[in-house]
Amino acid sequence: MKKIPNGRGCFCADPAYLSRRNCKMVYEKGRTPYIKPKKNTQAKKKGCQPWRDMIKLYLEDKKSFMKRYHGRSRVESVYSILKRCFGNHLSSKRRSLQRRELYLKAIAYNIGRVNLHTIKKTANP
Repeated sequence: MKKIPNGRGCFCADPAYLSRRNCKMVYEKGRTPYIKPKKNTQAKKKGCQPWRDMIKLYLEDKKSFMKRYHGRSRVESVYSILKRCFGNHLSSKRRSLQRRELYLKAIAYNIGRVNLHTIKKTANP
C-alpha cells in the first residue's frame, strides 16, 4: 500500500485491504478509497474521516459506489489474461529485467488486442 503513487482519482481494492489505516493512507496520497466493506463493517470514523466518507457513500448510494469499485474487475481480467497467455512466472532473475519482461508481455497483449479489433472492424464493414 505504501507504494501507491501520489495523484488524483480513485483507488479500488478488495475487502482484504479494508482498514481505516489503508483508507487514510490512500487519501493522503490524493486518491479516493473504494474498498468494498464487509458485512459487519461499521461507519464509526475513529479519527479517520476518509473511512467514514467511504462507508457513508457505500450505505447511501451503493449503486454509485459499486460502479466505481467494479473498475477493478477490468484490471483483474487483464491480469488473468496475461497469466493465461504468458504464464504466472517471469524468467528473469534480476528485478529490472523482470520489469522489462513484464512490460514486453503487456505490449504483446496490447498488439494482439489492436490486431483483433482491426480484424473485427474489417470483417464487419
